[in-house]
Amino acid sequence: MTWQTVFNPFSKFSEKQLLSIGILSFIVNSVVCFYTSTKMDSIFHFSPQPDLLLANAFIYVTISTVTATLFLFLLALLFNKKTRFVDIVNTVLLSQAPNFLVLLCIKFSGLETMAKTVNTSNGAVPSLDLNTIAIVPFLIGIVLMLALIVYGFVLIYNGFKTATNLKKGLHIGLFILFLFLFTLFHQIYIHYLNL
Repeated sequence: MTWQTVFNPFSKFSEKQLLSIGILSFIVNSVVCFYTSTKMDSIFHFSPQPDLLLANAFIYVTISTVTATLFLFLLALLFNKKTRFVDIVNTVLLSQAPNFLVLLCIKFSGLETMAKTVNTSNGAVPSLDLNTIAIVPFLIGIVLMLALIVYGFVLIYNGFKTATNLKKGLHIGLFILFLFLFTLFHQIYIHYLNL
């Protein structure tokens, strides 16, 4: 397995293989969202949701995945009319595959516990009482989590680039801008769903 295979599997595997892995990661992400009581607000964004039901976890992941797929497909058609829908589906599904590991890193690295203990709403500077033993898994979790998030963005970029044959710098810039705007917009409107 080469670095090309890891960072751009879209050019190495068949669409059926990619779709199978994507569907499996979709299911795993939904179950891990339920386990960690975290709802998927948008692709690459999660929020705590106490008492999240398994069905609702699947609904949030489905809504985020479907809307991202439709949005990116419409954007892809602006760049290349021959873009295939299945390539965009695979791009979105595979780019979300690292998310379950990110959620587990948050849960088991101590970040979740630390976030609950830090209270900045009273205006005072929060104090963290960390010992050396507690900081090591926290730092390892942060580094691993950041690497996985970057990897997800690399996958969505490489998948979109492969699906659309994207080469122009302007198109790449527009893709990044519109992806960012979509993620922000999606986080806002999904909160109005009463699930």
